[in-house]
Amino acid sequence: MEKAGKGPTELADRLDTNKQNITRWSNGDRKLTVEWAKKLAPLLDTTADKLLLVAEGEIRERPAKGQKRTIDVPLLDTVTAGKLKTPSSQIPVEDVPLLAFADLGRGEFFALRLEDDADSMDRVSPPGSIVIVNKADRELRNGKYYIFSIDGETTYKMWVDDDPAYLAPYSTNPTHKPIFVRRKRDFDVIGRVKRTVLDL
Repeated sequence: MEKAGKGPTELADRLDTNKQNITRWSNGDRKLTVEWAKKLAPLLDTTADKLLLVAEGEIRERPAKGQKRTIDVPLLDTVTAGKLKTPSSQIPVEDVPLLAFADLGRGEFFALRLEDDADSMDRVSPPGSIVIVNKADRELRNGKYYIFSIDGETTYKMWVDDDPAYLAPYSTNPTHKPIFVRRKRDFDVIGRVKRTVLDL
């Protein structure tokens, strides 16, 4: 709604529903259905799939006192840490596996599983681990970890704000080399890696 410059009252009027429904869908108190997502998407300059993925990443139930809030995060793809495959955006939303996490904070999250031979970031994300990416956090901070896109290729690296700046591997394997960038417009930041998880 913020990106489209529209509020709940305007959307409710356009969709012939009440403001409370829009508010409940936006804050996760009520689950957004496929039918309503299809109606909302054109008004918000987006697609129903994207709306539903964001909705799945929001808190769907208020926790009881003393319990932590959990967020369902869609697992979009299996990837390498060096060069990621294009996320499986063609997967129907209802078929995307969801993983539950607590204490992620606010954001728009998706998860990626690293392939078993992905070792360019193994000091923080060993092969086979799952990384949780916040699409809403794209502000580059020195020493933080991000998913980047460069010339259509996607990679998981640490941002080093030096002169020149570069995308650094963080690996026990010395064959992985940094990727130097001259201008920030030469690449896109897909999101910051918020968490990494590995089952033992």
